[in-house]
Amino acid sequence: MAEIRYIISDASKQLDVEPHVLRYWEEELELEIPRNELGHRYFRAEDLNTLKNIKKLKDQGLQLKAIKMLLPGILEEDKLPKHESDQDRTSHELTHGNQVTTVFKQEEKMEVAKPTGSKLQQFQIFLKDVLEDALKENNEELKETLTKEVAGEMRCLFKEREALEERRYKKLDETIREMQKMRQEIASSSSRKLFKFRKNKMG
Repeated sequence: MAEIRYIISDASKQLDVEPHVLRYWEEELELEIPRNELGHRYFRAEDLNTLKNIKKLKDQGLQLKAIKMLLPGILEEDKLPKHESDQDRTSHELTHGNQVTTVFKQEEKMEVAKPTGSKLQQFQIFLKDVLEDALKENNEELKETLTKEVAGEMRCLFKEREALEERRYKKLDETIREMQKMRQEIASSSSRKLFKFRKNKMG
């Protein structure tokens, strides 16, 4: 059976990602996207599966640096036969040099969080699990790198939350000032009417 090849525009439509984003991911993550005789990119089914998993992690808030560390597990998972059980596809060990690290599918980990949970809570749960795996394997280098990534991601999320709260307080402050101004105008108007009424009565 002939291999199905997708040009970058078709892959872009399937993944709902702009072509320039796919090229950026390829460069930053050092993906091995094949080229045809003319030097143009083409995407196979396994390439699309890998990119779908990358997109899921991006949608959950991970930066490309963190995704790059998890990429060997993603690529290994894409090679697993389709008939393997979900458990086999969810958790498996991969060897990278002399270091062995257990990598879990990120979307399975997200099930621990409530569907209504915040992005921050989901991100904390996922990274907690990955760090625990690194600790179990005594992989100090990976643990240190992931810890730095966690700190960076957490700072970004807290900044977003602080900015949102600041906008809310600013809006509330504006509303309070408007109400105070209206109250003063009403009080001033009432005073003028009372003064005019007394003046007419005395006249």
